[in-house]
Amino acid sequence: MTIHSRTLLAASLSATLAAAAILSAAPALAQAGTAAKPAAGPPAAKAEAPEAGKEIALTQGQIDGLLVAQPELAKLTGGAPDKPDPKAEAQAQGQGQAEAIVKRNGFTSLEEFQDASDTVDAVLGGIDPETKSYVGATPLLKKQLAAVQADKAMPAQEKAETVKEIKEALAAGEPAKPSEANIALVTKNYARLSAAMGEGQDKE
Repeated sequence: MTIHSRTLLAASLSATLAAAAILSAAPALAQAGTAAKPAAGPPAAKAEAPEAGKEIALTQGQIDGLLVAQPELAKLTGGAPDKPDPKAEAQAQGQGQAEAIVKRNGFTSLEEFQDASDTVDAVLGGIDPETKSYVGATPLLKKQLAAVQADKAMPAQEKAETVKEIKEALAAGEPAKPSEANIALVTKNYARLSAAMGEGQDKE
């Protein structure tokens, strides 16, 4: 959860929730742990360290709710952030549907859902896919950088742009470390969250 704006604008509701619900930063960082397979998946997509969101104390119920609500939210339609849908009434209806979905899955509001999503992302952005342990975003970005630089199949221009993005992310510094309790809970559910990420990529 590239990290996206936390403002849930009606015009960009679908794009924001679908991307931020689970693992928007994780696909790029997951590749960092697979240096032997640098070409797997979208080449170094959006090499950005997770933005700092509002960390909350996660519960197992919230993670369960995120996993159930995310695919439902992804089905909602909405205008692109740079091309607002002029049908304001339809937008309002979409936001109402999103609110209903998150409440049905244990959240009091879209804001609480987003806070939980951001908190999960902050942990996922630092989990090494190989060891399934939290190491921080910086080591994973460095792995990704090495994998991209070693990838001889990637077009030169794309490689240069990707390397630049990763270096910019590294220059931004390591995000604040999540709480140990949140790290433990997200790590416990890592397999389920990774599976959800894979399903989302298959549908893209």
